[in-house]
Amino acid sequence: MIRGFYTALSGVVASMSRQAVVADNIANSNTVGFKQSRTSQDDFELQIMNSLGPELGELGTGTTATGLKVDTSQGPLEATGKATDLAISGDGLFVVRTGGGVAYTRAGDFTQDVNGTLVTEQGYPVLDTTGHTITPPQGFTVGPDGTIAQTGQRIALVGWPPGGVTRLGQNLFSAGGQLTPATGTISQGTLEHSNTDMALEMTDLVTLQRDFQMNARALTLQDQSIGDAVQLGRLK
Repeated sequence: MIRGFYTALSGVVASMSRQAVVADNIANSNTVGFKQSRTSQDDFELQIMNSLGPELGELGTGTTATGLKVDTSQGPLEATGKATDLAISGDGLFVVRTGGGVAYTRAGDFTQDVNGTLVTEQGYPVLDTTGHTITPPQGFTVGPDGTIAQTGQRIALVGWPPGGVTRLGQNLFSAGGQLTPATGTISQGTLEHSNTDMALEMTDLVTLQRDFQMNARALTLQDQSIGDAVQLGRLK
């Protein structure tokens, strides 16, 4: 009986966790360069057992949200004609310097600060391939490989790391391990929009809401059963 209680509870928690991911995707559907996340569900205890030793087969004692991954597929491109708007076509991440160190982003809606330095929307400087900030002149042009014609500096691009990335907030990522140069190209006067698939996200949201309702109902029934068992024990 207690086992059934925790099985239903795990379903509630998993649905809530996955709904949070879907809600984040929907909320950022208009965010420049945003990459949606995807999740799945798996057997809770099976995940634990398999992490400790050989596979033991299906146990069916609950579920947990697993497989959180960033979808790195290309978002739609839009021409803006603004020189500081840069979009990556294909593989690649811009490199920026934050207060906490180096971070990475796909959002190319850059501006120039009071010193003329190329910065992100949050004010973090964009870096070149040597790790220096970039202060391009007025009317600068950027080639497909990231080279700024007037200065010879080349905007740094790193490839998506095979081990994945970690979200830092503010549309930034952190990445570990050895990073390699990107194979993508830069388009000046263009922005990449979010790759969120709204039709898929809304479908997932409805499905997860139904999952939550069913698990919540099962949890209520388990609670009632435990209450009935306690009451019978008192009558004896």
